[in-house]
Formats: sequence, C-alpha cells, structure tokens
Amino acid sequence: MNLDADNWLTRAELVRQSTLGDAEAQRLVKEFGRFLAPRNFGDIVKYPAPAADLLVRLSSLGRQGWTVEDLENLLIMTRQEIREGCQAHRFGLLEELRVETVSLLKSMKIVINFWSQMQAALMSVAQILTSIDSLIESMLDQEKELHELRAQESQGNIPSQPPGR
Repeated sequence: MNLDADNWLTRAELVRQSTLGDAEAQRLVKEFGRFLAPRNFGDIVKYPAPAADLLVRLSSLGRQGWTVEDLENLLIMTRQEIREGCQAHRFGLLEELRVETVSLLKSMKIVINFWSQMQAALMSVAQILTSIDSLIESMLDQEKELHELRAQESQGNIPSQPPGR
C-alpha cells in the first residue's frame, strides 16, 4: 500500500468520493472508521481511496437490513481474509525477492569473473608494453651507436672494413 500522503483521502474527501449524503457518510465513518485502514499523516487522518467504495457498500447493506453488529462481524471476517491474503502475498513477494537475489548474485559472479579476466589481460598488455618499450629503447641505443660509428668513419677515425678483409 502506498504511504504517500498525496494518494490518500482526508475525511472530507472520503465523504465526497463516497457519493453518499454527508450525514450518512459521516455516520458510517464514525461507526466503521477503524475498518477503513486510516493512517495518520502528521495531525491529519487519511483513508485509502478504496474506503469510499466500502462506505457505499456498507450503506447499501444497511438499507438491506444488516445491523451495525452484522456489518462489524462482516468487516472483521473480511479483515482476517485480507490479512491472510496479505501474508500469502508477502510470502510470494519474498519468494520473488529470493529468486531475484539469487539471479543478481549469479550475474555479479559473472561480472566479477569477467572483471578478473580483464584485469589479467590488462596485466599481460602492460607487460607486453614494457617489453616493447625496452626493445624500442635498445633499438634507439643501437641506432645512436651506429650513427656515432658512421660519424667516426666519415671523419676517418675508424676503418670502413675490419682488418684482414
């Protein structure tokens, strides 16, 4: 049941929505108000919208000869049925919640496994990049050394051919 105060009716709104006369609706609210599932929102008592229909039904049964005691007994039995229905509904919701939780946990395990695999792959990529960086550095050193040797050769500091060739 939505507990947002905007979705509930004040007593005056309940009486208006019941389509009964004010006096009749006020009398029924006074006699059976505790069965209408009232809730306090600060200083204001509000009722769920279906309570207006219940007032109309109670009025109709009263016109058919049902006494206040008969109506109270009916409401007590109905309240018990509603409670039992709510408990069954809650059990159903709990079962749905359990199934969804299990499904979510399975999904989370898949995501964690995937993340672990991605982390391992990234570590491998990092190692490869480190190796590539070392190779590039070595190639640059060799190119520098080659450039220096060519410069020395052009200045005549070293022979172009090794001795004995």
